[in-house]
Amino acid sequence: MKAADATVTRSRLDYEDGRQVYKIEWYANGAKYDYEIVVATGEIVNSSYEAKTVVGTGNSATVSEAAAQQTALALVSGGSEKDIYEWKLDYNDGRPEYEGKIIYGGTEYEFTIDATTGSVTEWDTEAVHN
Repeated sequence: MKAADATVTRSRLDYEDGRQVYKIEWYANGAKYDYEIVVATGEIVNSSYEAKTVVGTGNSATVSEAAAQQTALALVSGGSEKDIYEWKLDYNDGRPEYEGKIIYGGTEYEFTIDATTGSVTEWDTEAVHN
């Protein structure tokens, strides 16, 4: 994705955990992105992705739980099944979706996967501070 493909809808300077962060929201390729970036270091401490197009209209899961877990783990370099802390099949507007959480390498990943298409429809990352 190129910067020219994105439309920034919100950008502001804020404070989180006693430090300055930029909060940026933009849309590109049918998805909404939210990022929090530490001003002093450039570290991304929180990011999320949410598909804004409706995908999958069936009411039964056609993608297996194992396949959906592998889709999520493929986005977490080095993560494995033991790093999955939450997992459930849920329904949103009658459409089945898998919701889960992976904690690995100092980062918490929360996600939603469409259970009829296997595509990731939401993706959030946040740095975990011990």
